[in-house]
Amino acid sequence: MKKILLLAIAAMTSVSCVYEFTPDILPADTKGLVVEGDIIIGDESSFTLSSIEPLSGEKVAPVRGWVWVEDDAGGEYYPESLDASDSFTIDMTKASPDRKYRLRIRLATPLSGNSTFYSSEWKETQMAPSIDDLDYKWQQVDPYSDPYAHLFLSLSSPGGSGCFRWDYEEIWEFHTEFMATHYFDPVTERVRSYGGQIPPLYNCWSYDNSHQAGLAIAKSTGGERISGFNFLDIDRRDLRMQTLYYIKLKARNISEECYEYLHSIEVNSTSTGSLSQPDPSQIIGNIFNDDDPLEVVYGYIEVSRVSTKDSTPDHFC
Repeated sequence: MKKILLLAIAAMTSVSCVYEFTPDILPADTKGLVVEGDIIIGDESSFTLSSIEPLSGEKVAPVRGWVWVEDDAGGEYYPESLDASDSFTIDMTKASPDRKYRLRIRLATPLSGNSTFYSSEWKETQMAPSIDDLDYKWQQVDPYSDPYAHLFLSLSSPGGSGCFRWDYEEIWEFHTEFMATHYFDPVTERVRSYGGQIPPLYNCWSYDNSHQAGLAIAKSTGGERISGFNFLDIDRRDLRMQTLYYIKLKARNISEECYEYLHSIEVNSTSTGSLSQPDPSQIIGNIFNDDDPLEVVYGYIEVSRVSTKDSTPDHFC
C-alpha cells in the first residue's frame, strides 16, 4: 500500500509544472477615465465621470467636464445645466429609436496628454424586451427549511440579442420594534398618552435601488427568452419582509458585446480571481479618446429602450 502511495505521488509530480507568471499590471502612474451610464431612448439618461486611482498613490483631482448625446442625423441632446460637472441627466424622451447614437465627452482638464475629447461608438437602439412575469416563491409549510423569499422574472425579446440587463427600485413598510404608548409634550412639559392610537412614528417607510446591474444571457433558448430567473433573494427576517414590500423592475436588451463587458466587470469585482479570468486592464469598453485611442478608458455606452413592471398590490406583501 505504501509503495502504491509513493508511485501515485511520483506520477502527480511528474505531470505537474510550475511556470513563471508575470501579470499584466498597468504602470503605477496610470490614470484612466471612468464613464458610467447608458443612452435610454424614451426616458432620461444619466451619466457620471470619475477616474481610476494610480497605484503610485498620486492624488487625482475630481474629474469634471461636459457630456452630450449625438445622433447620426446631426441631432444633439444636452443636460439642462451646461456647467462643468461630474454627473449629468439628459432628457431623451423625444429621441427616435430609428437613429444611431453616441456619447460625447469633453473634460475640463486632460487626464493624460493634451486631449480632452472622448466619444463612444455609434450604436443602434436595442428595442425593449417584454417582462412576461415578475413573481415570488417561498416555503409556506416549513419556512425554517428555506428562510428566503425568492423573486423571479421572465423576459422575452423575439429577434433580440438574447442578452438582458435589469435594475430595480424597492420600497417597503416596516414598524418600530416597540410601539410607544406615551409621549412628551414640550409645550406643556408633560408626558401624555396616545390614548390607544397608533403613534405617528410607528409606521415607517424606506427605499433602495439595486446596487449592481442584473445580467442574463439566453443563448440556450434561441436567444429570445429567459424564464423563471431567480434574480433576488430576501431573508424573511429582513425589514423588507415585515409588512409591505414593493418592487419596480426596469429591463432592457443589450448587445452581446455590452454583456461580455459587464460580465467581465462583474467577475473581476465579485470573485477572488484566477488565472483564467481577464485582468482589469484587458477589459475594453467602447469609449475612446478622440486623439489617442490607446488611452485607458473604462465604460460601455449602450443605447436601449426600457420596459417597466412593478409588483401588484396582492404580491410581495
